[in-house]
Amino acid sequence: MHKNAKRYIEAISFYDQILLKMDVNSDLYAEILYRRGGSYERSGDYIKADKDLLKSLEANPDDAYVLNYLAYSWLEREHKIETALKMLEKAYAARSNDPYIIDSIGWAYYLVEEYEKAENFLKRAVELMPQDPIVNDHYGDILWQLDRKIQARYFWQAVLNLDETEDPMKETIKNKLIEGLKNS
Repeated sequence: MHKNAKRYIEAISFYDQILLKMDVNSDLYAEILYRRGGSYERSGDYIKADKDLLKSLEANPDDAYVLNYLAYSWLEREHKIETALKMLEKAYAARSNDPYIIDSIGWAYYLVEEYEKAENFLKRAVELMPQDPIVNDHYGDILWQLDRKIQARYFWQAVLNLDETEDPMKETIKNKLIEGLKNS
């Protein structure tokens, strides 16, 4: 409940208590580490987040959702991008229809400047999640890099009209509509 309500510090406290009482060999141990790691990540404690998520992967190395979560977190921080891409390829091989994994791998290809590959994934992610502001923003960014600037602005404009778009993202999008991507 606390994590869903974005009360991450409270959630971490409960996960700490649960982990103290769990057998490290139980099936749920990796899941609780994943949830606590996600709470650490959301609260900005990336060192503890990475530690928990990596430990979760030690217990369950094929968990596509943990692979995706940790890899995308690294992409957002521009940290270990090549390793993150490999993790996302593994996650995608396991869950090729998951729109969040599709978006993540597309974004990873974007960051390593493999724009055509990125566009294939991000287009599919938009088709699967047309109301997601992040996915539409990512797709707009790749379109810009592919010199399809009118289309890029169309997707960025769409982000402004989505209910889920938060105010800081709206400001970023408004700047992109005016200036495009500055480093292209």
